[in-house]
Amino acid sequence: MIGERIVAEAREWIGTPHHHQQSVKGRGCDCKGLVAGVAREMGRPEGASLFAGMGNYSTVIPTRLLRDGLAALFDQVSEIQAGDVLLLIVGGKPQHLAIATGTGRMIHTYSSGPMAVIEVPMGTAWNRAIDSVWRWREI
Repeated sequence: MIGERIVAEAREWIGTPHHHQQSVKGRGCDCKGLVAGVAREMGRPEGASLFAGMGNYSTVIPTRLLRDGLAALFDQVSEIQAGDVLLLIVGGKPQHLAIATGTGRMIHTYSSGPMAVIEVPMGTAWNRAIDSVWRWREI
């Protein structure tokens, strides 16, 4: 199943330092770069499209454009499965990406806290922050 392969690859990124607008395993990535890098490592087209098309956190990305960008690459679903991409609300707007592991946990990185790719429990706060769930298309 593709979701299990996505999670396995994402776990290989754990410990990669947080680095804004990067997507290099072991060297640095941000949340978009993590998803793009995982896709690239798996030879998927999202590896180039996602990172280039999602914009920059220093500018306000309209939510519609962000969701449209995800919809061009993934299918929106209502139930979380392993490997799904989560669009999370941070700072009052949908702007953060994570990869669900399917066990009530997610893999992500952000610019505070440990400053590295980590796997964490979803917990109440992250579950409440879910804006939408996106599934990788079979290729």
